Amino acid sequence: MERNKHERNKHYGWLVFFAVINWIAIGLAIWKIDPDNMANFIFQGSYLPMGILLMGGIFWILSILTLSSVRALRWTLGIMVFIYLRIWGLGSILNGILILGLMILWEIYLFRSKPKSNVLHFD
Repeated sequence: MERNKHERNKHYGWLVFFAVINWIAIGLAIWKIDPDNMANFIFQGSYLPMGILLMGGIFWILSILTLSSVRALRWTLGIMVFIYLRIWGLGSILNGILILGLMILWEIYLFRSKPKSNVLHFD
């Protein structure tokens, strides 16, 4: 199977390195920092430092799995919306299913709206 030039030039070692460093930071934050200290860091009840760390960790893992940083960012934002809804007491299974459905529909829409470049035209 041939790869295109863009795929050949990617350096996946750096993605794995940043993902491991980010997840080590998440593990250390969970182990060493009291959640009450992190809850009101900048905004009341936001858990902002942990949210930023978790968003980075999810983004790096998804960018490795999907091989697309744009797709990884979209799914990371969807996951983070659900996590923050859970933190604020508004997240339920139904909300998770609705967010998942929206994310899948967004992916289908973007896949269908791409122009077909591999189609042969005989005029």
